[in-house]
Amino acid sequence: MSTTDNEANKGLALPGLIVGLVTGFAVYGIVEFWIDDVDYKPPAFTTLFFVMTSAAAYLLISETGNRIKAAIPAIAIAGILALADFNMASHVDDGNADLNAFPVVFWFFLGRSLVAYLMVTLVKSVIDSGAPPQYERVFFHGVTLPLITGGAKVFAGLALVLLFAWARLLKEFDVNFFNKLFQEPWFIFPFLGAIGGLSIAMMRGQQAIIGALRFILLLFSKIVILITALFTVTLILVMATKGVDALYVANFDRPAAIIVALALIGMLIFNGVYQNGENPPPPMWLRLAAIITLIGFPIYTLIAANALFVRVDLYGLTPPRITGLAIAGLVAAYSVVCIAGLLTEINWRSKKWMPLVAPLNTLMALAWIVVLFMLATPIFNPWAMSARSQYNLLADRKVTATDFDYGYLRFELGKYGDKALDDILALTDHPQASDIAEGVRWAREANSKWEYSRGENRPEMLPTPADNPPVDAAPEQETMDEPAVEAEPEQHPND
Repeated sequence: MSTTDNEANKGLALPGLIVGLVTGFAVYGIVEFWIDDVDYKPPAFTTLFFVMTSAAAYLLISETGNRIKAAIPAIAIAGILALADFNMASHVDDGNADLNAFPVVFWFFLGRSLVAYLMVTLVKSVIDSGAPPQYERVFFHGVTLPLITGGAKVFAGLALVLLFAWARLLKEFDVNFFNKLFQEPWFIFPFLGAIGGLSIAMMRGQQAIIGALRFILLLFSKIVILITALFTVTLILVMATKGVDALYVANFDRPAAIIVALALIGMLIFNGVYQNGENPPPPMWLRLAAIITLIGFPIYTLIAANALFVRVDLYGLTPPRITGLAIAGLVAAYSVVCIAGLLTEINWRSKKWMPLVAPLNTLMALAWIVVLFMLATPIFNPWAMSARSQYNLLADRKVTATDFDYGYLRFELGKYGDKALDDILALTDHPQASDIAEGVRWAREANSKWEYSRGENRPEMLPTPADNPPVDAAPEQETMDEPAVEAEPEQHPND
């Protein structure tokens, strides 16, 4: 931490407290007088997220010399995210009950946070070094911001626990005023906002602690990369002796998801070793471990991508699978960074280690922002894309009418699935047109997904979950509720 960085984080406690307090009152007003009083809630929820995001971004971006100017990028970040927030909130409105919730859950619980984090990181880097940002600052803020927000959450959580413990203690002495006060929304929302804002400011002022935590993380990366390299060598040997198919019959579920997760972990560990791109090559043992890890990265991504594409070809797109493909694509794109780093190792005695990795890492951060944001916009509507893909399965006769899951269109894809059912009914030249009509009829007569699968009036020609064919039988239309990254092709579709 430089002297400039220390000075930039001085005097933030009072602004943090004020911004947090004002934000808390704003949240209370939106929740109490807007969200609870309207039937159409997406505008209110979008405004709520906008207020909280702009406040948090401001507290992370602002410094001693730019407290007013910091509001501009903070509001811009919140405004960009609000476009996706409104779109996703609209899909969980009461009028869209029969809709797979995975894209909405993924956006609000993971995608949104990651996009906001990367955007704040790049903005702070541009403020420090100008545009385009220097990777040294991108890496510094990329490591520091999670430590600040994580520490702030710990502080705020402890404060909340102490508050309620104090109120509980007073209640034991028949002093109920504070216990009732702390349960009032008009008090608890501003209190949480003030504590949250103050906690962020306090964490930003603890530069010695943050520096120590950063050192521990980077040291941990250097140790763990040895394990990563060993695992990479082992996996390559297994595939060389037993073939890639050995991964798909291994004694664990969803190997494609596990492989992508390992690739992501390997990416983070490598960057912890690589650090800010300004350092000379590390010691020989660490350098070789990093090279081995980079060699394994493209192999991991190719295996995972192959499993996903096979799954899509057999069973079509679903909202979770679209997200899985997007993440797998981003992970695969990082193979370019890995290959670029390996190519620079040809110049073994270079003064700077893998110089191409630094600028490519910044471009990858931008790619993650764009892809994750686009997934939450109408441009890449996962429900519409899935409905069209499922229609094509039947129209192109990749799956029989008796094996097709009409209930998935009816109860998971909302109005898009309903339109796809209309399109399916229009396939009058299909050799199984009568079975298609019967399947669509039952899907629309069923009152729930459970009734569609288990109802007494279910047409005999439609399969039930009990109809489990042998593993080597022709693939059936699978049940669509799956996580973001899909399982091995050999897994039974009804699992």
